[in-house]
Amino acid sequence: MNPMRLQKIMRRELDTLRREGLITATKYAELEAQYPLHKWDFAALGRWFGVFGAISVAAGLFILGSKLFALTLENLAIALSLFIPLCFYLAFRFGHKGLTWTKRSLELLGAFAVIGLTFTLGLIFSSGSGNWPALLLIDLLILLPLAYFLRNALLLILTVIVFFTWFGGVTGYVSGWGAYFFGMNYPMRFLFAGLLMIGMAMIHRQAETDRLRSYEGFFKVWLSGGVFFSEMALWLMSLFGNYGSIFSRYLESAAELLLFNAIWVGFNVALLVIGARLQLRMLRGYAITFFLIQAYTLYFWRVARHLGPVFAMFVAGAATLALVVYFERQRREHKSIAASA
Repeated sequence: MNPMRLQKIMRRELDTLRREGLITATKYAELEAQYPLHKWDFAALGRWFGVFGAISVAAGLFILGSKLFALTLENLAIALSLFIPLCFYLAFRFGHKGLTWTKRSLELLGAFAVIGLTFTLGLIFSSGSGNWPALLLIDLLILLPLAYFLRNALLLILTVIVFFTWFGGVTGYVSGWGAYFFGMNYPMRFLFAGLLMIGMAMIHRQAETDRLRSYEGFFKVWLSGGVFFSEMALWLMSLFGNYGSIFSRYLESAAELLLFNAIWVGFNVALLVIGARLQLRMLRGYAITFFLIQAYTLYFWRVARHLGPVFAMFVAGAATLALVVYFERQRREHKSIAASA
């Protein structure tokens, strides 16, 4: 077995033993140091190159097709209808040869083509309603089962992105606001959706130890999406409150902003605690990142304007350098402890 693969397996097993309380924190640290993961993670590198390759091929084929053929919606729909089964057929063939990254990249490329086909057909048969979120709902109903059927986490990531776009788009569309979703009007609804996704991710995580063992790691996609939606919603509410229109928002009260900032702090404290208890570094990473974002946001939003531009930037720069020194010391201490163990 590949040594890097063996180290990852051992680290997962150690995480499981620690979560179940079968080994102490001290023993966990001792055993963890024996299985370092400091070398190149070629699997992760391959996944990112796969994503980039799929997007680049899709863009390249579109440009090439527009040069060689008359680019009409009908021709584009026919080309995509032929291209989609070709992608999944090639993915099937490469999968049998053990080329997992190539297989998943081709499946991702096919999924992009599915989205392109639904929007192309939407334009061809448009009734003038402008209800573009309905097309994304069709894509969701296709991509979600496909991600699980093919056991492709890349497709699941794309599904979560499509869900975010559909959720924002449909709530804006039915409210008569049009394509507003990146404004995230009424961000409270995004917070509720994110918390629901987090809860579903934790249930998924538990199921991966038994019934969903073949989908190990899928819960991280749901968890990351839910945490990100929640963080973004809390960020906006800490600045503007739960406002209703991007064109004419009401003036939020200081008490409301204080409440949402306190909720945001509490949310990230909870992420730190849960991340430490369940050995989920991703949660701790989110918490620390958004703690810093909140601190810098409050500083530039409320404090910097009273200090003047020069002194305000000096304070921000000094604080940033202090953080760099702190994290560098933490990293060196962790490496020295691991080396001496």
